[in-house]
Amino acid sequence: MAFGIVVPAWATTISGVKNQRNQTQQNLNEVNSQIGDIQSQRDEVNTELELMNDQLVDILTSIEILEEEIELKQKEIDLAQKDLDAAQQKETDQYEDMKKRIKFMYEQGDSAYMQAILGAVNYSEMMNKAEYIEQIYSYDRELLSEYVETREGIEAIKATLIEEKGAMKTAEYELEKEKESLELLVALKRRTVADFDSQLETAKEKAAAYKKQLELQNKKIRELEEEERKKKEEEERKKKEAEEDGEGEDSDGESDDEDEDDDLSAGAGDELDGDSSLGQQICDYACQFVGNPYVYGGTSLTEGADCSGFTQSVFAHFGISIPRDSFSQRSCGVGVDYADAQPGDIICYAGHVALYLGDGQIVHASTERTGITYGYATYRTILAVRRVI
Repeated sequence: MAFGIVVPAWATTISGVKNQRNQTQQNLNEVNSQIGDIQSQRDEVNTELELMNDQLVDILTSIEILEEEIELKQKEIDLAQKDLDAAQQKETDQYEDMKKRIKFMYEQGDSAYMQAILGAVNYSEMMNKAEYIEQIYSYDRELLSEYVETREGIEAIKATLIEEKGAMKTAEYELEKEKESLELLVALKRRTVADFDSQLETAKEKAAAYKKQLELQNKKIRELEEEERKKKEEEERKKKEAEEDGEGEDSDGESDDEDEDDDLSAGAGDELDGDSSLGQQICDYACQFVGNPYVYGGTSLTEGADCSGFTQSVFAHFGISIPRDSFSQRSCGVGVDYADAQPGDIICYAGHVALYLGDGQIVHASTERTGITYGYATYRTILAVRRVI
């Protein structure tokens, strides 16, 4: 809004100043009306700001949870990496031991064992040597078994590590999206508050200027009316002196003016529950895509989607429109308690969403490694449950 206050040159007659005053009063009334409109809009904005504050708290909470989950995930990755390093070192040691045993057996062959048995001086010594040779064979088999177990353990740890790193990458992606939502919300809040504060402050400044102008104009009117009154009194006095019968003092104009002022002053004062069958259909449809890939920023149920892209595309198939990002999906539809969750509800986590299947189960676009998969609803902290059907 652009305000400009024009201060007119002072009129020299009562009627002229009154006209100026009336115009000023009209201007003031218009400004007061503008202030009323701005304040009304400000009230609406305040309501929106309260919602923004709630959303702000929600995002900050989500970010804090995600940061804690990422920190915990990093500790799990570090621990898995240590286990992997230890297992790989053990594998190396076992491999070297086995190479020595194989080399010895290759160089000596079975003749060494046969000579040891045949060189026994009696039956008892021969049996002892045979038992010793059997123990050597058993030891070799145990070494081989341990080596195989170590290799299998390494593969399992590697798989866990890959999965943990994939989950970490997804969590970092979700955290980035939450922070983007936070930045947009903060920017919008600042812009909204600054805009309305500026409008309201400017309007109030103009209203104060008009009021001051009115005070000066009213003072000028009183001065001119006093001069007019004295002039009339002087004229009446001269008439009485000139005419013996005289004429009565006409004070109607003054009274009318006073009444008008009273009226004008008075005017100035006045100005100041969800479809469960549809939910099951949605779940059945969503489960068809289990096994398909997770793609950051994707919305394709076949080629790849992220968590919110998956839920959005599933609902879109049934003509139901929901927001694109997980933050906005946390406030769509109506909120319900997890205890009352039904198939087709959206389970909302920090930076993540999933589709509730019932019986504590969910289907969601999880991570790059797992893709679209099933899971337990309580595998992470639930922030909200939203029902959009």
